[in-house]
Amino acid sequence: MIKNLRVQNFRKHQDFKVDFKSSATIITGTNGSGKTSLIEAIYIALQGKSWRSNFTEILRDDGQKIADWWRIDLEFLDGQKRIIKFKPHPDPQSYSSKLVSGSIKSFNINNQTFTRLPAKFKKPTILFEPNDLQLLYGSPTRRRDFFDRFIGQIEPSHVTNLRKFERILRQRNNLLKYGTSLDELFVWDLQFADLAEKIITARDKWLKEINNHLSHEYQKIVAGHDQITMKYTALQKTRQQILDQLKDDFVKNWPCTKTGPQTHDIKFKINDHDAKLTASRGENRTIIFAILAVMTKILNQVLNEKVYLLFDDIDSELDANRRNELYKSITFAENYLFATTIKIDKNTMDSVNLI
Repeated sequence: MIKNLRVQNFRKHQDFKVDFKSSATIITGTNGSGKTSLIEAIYIALQGKSWRSNFTEILRDDGQKIADWWRIDLEFLDGQKRIIKFKPHPDPQSYSSKLVSGSIKSFNINNQTFTRLPAKFKKPTILFEPNDLQLLYGSPTRRRDFFDRFIGQIEPSHVTNLRKFERILRQRNNLLKYGTSLDELFVWDLQFADLAEKIITARDKWLKEINNHLSHEYQKIVAGHDQITMKYTALQKTRQQILDQLKDDFVKNWPCTKTGPQTHDIKFKINDHDAKLTASRGENRTIIFAILAVMTKILNQVLNEKVYLLFDDIDSELDANRRNELYKSITFAENYLFATTIKIDKNTMDSVNLI
């Protein structure tokens, strides 16, 4: 469990420290006061990256000057400490993303310093942020990224495969754009198909595992009997199927790569109806919360570690009963935080500390 957090020159916080006194913490404050920034700082300390922006854009800006460094100090109850430092180079007044590659970035873990957070030091983390409410209604890319982030914690090689695949995909599309032949594409297609099969296999496996438990978690939250299902839409799954489709697409003169995991989607149904078309606003939120609960339990079981839940404004439109059922489904987690401005009912207040 996290004992305390200190952030310096981190977004709106010049120097802010907070102590955590139980396994559940609710961070309250007015809009724009920096609640989400605290969750972001914890996420960086646990996962080594931000979901919001590059590290340069985190630098505190008071309207007159942009700070030339930021720092996160995180301490756990068992005495372990993490210090993350960032200093852009050479011009802190510029927000150019190019500065990130030339920056000074360090992760100090129990007096060992690294330029990036090693996989062995990453902590299982489930993140919810308001944009995730568009999971059902948003783009396929949003859904793929959401689940890839989860899968990557169970299988770190999935993140590596995705990164390599994106490079191969860009190269292949460039060749198609400027003209090429099947022979010239062949070496790229072999790499493409190998990586695609690995990515698809990982997605298929873990999305099926989530689906196996999704209805049960949803029914616990709503105290109902609705059936919720999700399905991964990959048609070509094996290396040979992908190679055959790539060749077929080339013959049809496709100007870009139309086959592979970059084209896939995840479809949701509620009682055999397309959830994107039929789910109410409340049902949409509850489906997402049920997914988060399932993910938490899978991470806990597979990795045999407690899971950190970082929820930013998760329950602003849940009624008290559904909110309490949601909390009950995740109370075994080691540390979970909610950044919210809403009023918390008394039953929930008994289990949290307000900051």
